[in-house]
Amino acid sequence: MDFRSAKKTPPKMMLGFIVRRCATDLGHNPTPDEFAAWANEHGENGQNYCLFGKPISPSMAKVMFSQPGRLVTVRPEGLIKNKGNSR
Repeated sequence: MDFRSAKKTPPKMMLGFIVRRCATDLGHNPTPDEFAAWANEHGENGQNYCLFGKPISPSMAKVMFSQPGRLVTVRPEGLIKNKGNSR
């Protein structure tokens, strides 16, 4: 394994962790519509971005709910707890 290329690989985390983070922000377990909106509407320093790198649909969110152990790449700054991200 080439360690130089390993450092450039974005970190991965399980979908279940991301869904739990959404539930914490919302105060309840999200519906597929709520999860898609939450994942698609992150912002930092006046710039908006999608947590998964591209928008997800509610139907994609529903599939994600059925795969909590699946590893996915996300923007790490999207999971940092800050007062601006809470709803």
